Amino acid sequence: MAPGGQVAERTARQEAVLASLDRQAAALAHLEQAAGAATGDDRALAWLTVAAHLGRARRDHAPLLAARRLEALAPELAAHQARLDDAQAAAQAAVDGLAPDERAAAGRRLGRRVAVVGKGGAGKSMIAATVARLLARRGRPVFLADMDSSHGTGFSLGLGTAFAELPPEALEEHGGSAYGWRLATGLLPHQAVERHAVTGPDGVRFLTLGKIGDPAEQRARRSVVALRQVLGGFAEPGWDVVGDLEAGPTTPFERYHAFADQVVLVVGPAWRSALTARRLLPIVEGTPTVLVANRFRHEPDHPGLEPAVRVPFDPAVVAAERAGRAPLDEAPGSPAMAACAELVELLAGPAPAKEGSP
Repeated sequence: MAPGGQVAERTARQEAVLASLDRQAAALAHLEQAAGAATGDDRALAWLTVAAHLGRARRDHAPLLAARRLEALAPELAAHQARLDDAQAAAQAAVDGLAPDERAAAGRRLGRRVAVVGKGGAGKSMIAATVARLLARRGRPVFLADMDSSHGTGFSLGLGTAFAELPPEALEEHGGSAYGWRLATGLLPHQAVERHAVTGPDGVRFLTLGKIGDPAEQRARRSVVALRQVLGGFAEPGWDVVGDLEAGPTTPFERYHAFADQVVLVVGPAWRSALTARRLLPIVEGTPTVLVANRFRHEPDHPGLEPAVRVPFDPAVVAAERAGRAPLDEAPGSPAMAACAELVELLAGPAPAKEGSP
């Protein structure tokens, strides 16, 4: 409260936080409306999706409540927390009302959310793109977001440098947002994916932040917050979401992986890659993490970093990457692609049996 009992003028940062709460509430209302209208097997999936989304939203809201710089927003933050709590109770009641077999079947359809992290050069973009395509080949809708300012993910997906950025009309300038830009007001995450994501091989929907094209990196700066808002808010029932984060520990430290329920940490044979992995592990602690060793020939595992999956050095994959093509297209039967399939099974369970198979 300002002197004289007047309400103090909001700072640009406070306005940005309040706008993010409004956007989250609107996205939640969209999911709740869809769940309320769903019927049959889709109803169970929709309510499980709402409950999972709320779990992430409430987890992400907790730091805002504790931030001293946001004390002036305490009433608004508390009201939003109450909204999330009420929605969580309603979603949980709907889930609790499901029959056990109905809930189990919906759980198998529930979307997976995977963040791929690691040092630059470890091969995380190849892993992220290949995992996305292999999930899509199971008949699942998949959204892949590239949060790295290099073009690696698009090449590994099979799109090359095809335009996949959020267009200017999907962005708006705001002084309270990081780098001064955010997702346009009124544009919800699912609408951004529907309108602006390109469709890649195997039907994967793909969006990327702006790539480095000028010394000030303006294209990347304009879109990074917006794409992060899309990635965190997109929670359509049954969709898998894969995010390829920028190399290194910085963006995980800033919780860019908060959208995910699983983290894939890719480590290469170089000691610098192992050092980055050791820095990342405590940062992503609390999110189930799968360690993947990539591009190892005969090198021993790094001490204390025993992988769950080993993707071997594969000349066919190297040749595909040098040519700017997707390894899954150029070397589908290679040992590396077989190991990526093993990773997908670890993340998402065995592939469902095809109709007519025993």
